[in-house]
Order: sequence, then structure tokens, then C-alpha cells
Amino acid sequence: MEKVNVLVIGAGIMGHSIAMDFAAHGYPTTLYDKSAEQLEMAKKLVAGNVQLLESEDMITAEGVKNVDDLLVYTDKLEDAAKKAKFVVEAVPEVPDIKKSVFAELDKLCSPDTIFTSTTSALNIYDVVEVSNPGRLIIGHFNNPAHIIPLVEVVMGPETSQETLEYVKKVYESLDHVPVVLKQYTIGFIVNRLNTALAREANYIVEQGWATPEDVDKAITNNAGLKLAFEGPLELYDHIGWDLAKLGGTFLAPMLCNTTATALPDKLVAEGNLGVKTGKGLKDYTGLDRVEVQNARNRKILKVIRTVKQF
Repeated sequence: MEKVNVLVIGAGIMGHSIAMDFAAHGYPTTLYDKSAEQLEMAKKLVAGNVQLLESEDMITAEGVKNVDDLLVYTDKLEDAAKKAKFVVEAVPEVPDIKKSVFAELDKLCSPDTIFTSTTSALNIYDVVEVSNPGRLIIGHFNNPAHIIPLVEVVMGPETSQETLEYVKKVYESLDHVPVVLKQYTIGFIVNRLNTALAREANYIVEQGWATPEDVDKAITNNAGLKLAFEGPLELYDHIGWDLAKLGGTFLAPMLCNTTATALPDKLVAEGNLGVKTGKGLKDYTGLDRVEVQNARNRKILKVIRTVKQF
């Protein structure tokens, strides 16, 4: 398909990765952020991403050249917005920020420019206003965006079918797998499932029943192995829906149903947010952030390479 000009707004954790992904696949891409410091970090992270993909033979020589030639970094929005035909908003999950960004884009971009948001939580259809809402759609990439295939595509009440089909083709041209939600629901698919699992994992630790390390091992050495090729619904086709019903009857009422868990509250209060602050449940003090990111991404790439053999 035609490789139109792409504009990514926000050079943070998601934005730098998404912009690199578009550029690697031949799209002239501009990564915008008002912070020069954030753009410099984005350049460093993109370079690390490319280096890792090269070492794992997961990017072509053409892809590497495309990132060098087609990815532009800027703190000036107007010129990039006027050229863009496909916009990805990747700014913080703050309604006022998103509303302001889309208002500015609506003034600067051409009437046929597709507007997408990679929000993971907000109902942007109730937050932002654009002159042609038929071209507005959520396209939620998953972290790391240049590696994880999934994109959750969430239609708004006025999103056109034409827009839906076009953005699906764009994501497929990036070797991503789009899944469609016909209407907004908070958390979409992935975060609803992840939050349910994380809440129970936090609860088990808080009750003192198991350590964080053993809870994670229980996942990676059982469900994690199977989730690479089958989801939780297909799983019950194999173990039997009678057992699924039985488990729902006896176990479901005993699961954690609190709206807040203590473990995240404790870590946030301490300022121990994980890799980005140097400490979470694990201590990353003295480790280079790019190296930590690449070590994790290398594991993901190995899983993807294995899954492709199925």
C-alpha cells in the first residue's frame, strides 16, 4: 500500500517505538515532542532498538536504512502536521493534554488525515473533538510497540468503516495483528485481562501466601508457555468447559475483587516504579536503561521466533 507521511505525537515509551516501526517499514515518519530532552532520549532508545533487532536478525538492511533515512525528530509541530496523512497520538493519559493535541492537529492537518490514538485507557471519543470524527479511531499498540504484533483497534460511535479498514491495512503493512473492538470499553481486551491477573497476583503476595518471585514463576512455567499459542478461552476447549464451569462456581467467589491493592500503592509511595526509576520489586540501580530494555526485548523476540514455527 502507499507509504503516506506519518506523524507520531509524543516521544516517550510508546511514541519512539511506534515511530521507529513505521519508518523501518518504509513510511516517512516524523516524531514530535515539545521536549528536546525527550527527543534525545528517544534517539538513544531507537538506536538501541535497531541494534538489538540487527543482532537478532529481526530487521532487514533496508529496514535499518529506512530508520536512518525516514525517521525525523522535531520539536516543531506545524510543518510535520501539514504533511501528515496518518497521525498517531502517544501523549500522556491526561484528558486535557489529549484534547489540546487533537484541537491543534485538527487546525493544522488536512481534512482527510487519519487520526489515531494509542491510548490504553481513555475514551477519547468523549474527550477530544475533531471536525471529521469519521476519521478518528483508537489504535492501541502494546509495549514494546516495534516488537509485539498486537494492535487493539477500537471504533468510536462515528468512526467510518472506511477508516477502520484503512488503519487495519496500515497495521498489517507493519506486520502487526489488528483486533477490533466494535465500541469503547475501558481497558480494551489486553488491559482488562492483564489487570485481572495482576490483581490476583498482588493479592496472593499481600496475603503472604507466596513471594513475588514464586508467583511470577507459577505463570511463566505454566500458563505463560501455553499463552504463546492459545488463549484462555481455547484452553477450556482442551480441558473441558465442565471444569471451567466448576471452577467458576467454587473458585470465582473466592478471588480478589477489591478496587485497590496494597502492593502497587506501597511501591508508588516509595517512588519505586520499576526500571524507569532504577528500582521496583527488583533493584536496577547502576544498570543502563537501554540494556535492561534490550535484555527483555531479546526474550520477547525469541518467543516470537518460536511461535512463528507453529
